[in-house]
Amino acid sequence: MAKKDVIVGLGEIGLPLFNLISKFTIAEGYDIKPELRNKPKFSQYTNLDVSFLHVCIPFSKKFPREIYSLYKKYNPQAIIIHSTVSPYTTKNLQKKYPYQ
Repeated sequence: MAKKDVIVGLGEIGLPLFNLISKFTIAEGYDIKPELRNKPKFSQYTNLDVSFLHVCIPFSKKFPREIYSLYKKYNPQAIIIHSTVSPYTTKNLQKKYPYQ
């Protein structure tokens, strides 16, 4: 079965990343702004499983909870964080969501 990559956060980093990845594989974009989220080019493959979840959202105190919500929503095989994060963030997240 075909799989897709999901790019979360379609801002300065996420949108160019979506445009690049969608040239080579099936990609879906997600953003909190409804006007971006509802565009057909970002949401036409909602029924496919997720290979990679690309996270392009700003870091905040809520970042780990946001990652958890995205993990539960998409159940990806891998999460790639493109955001600048504080030390040990990825290490701590990796402990919570081990490779399956």
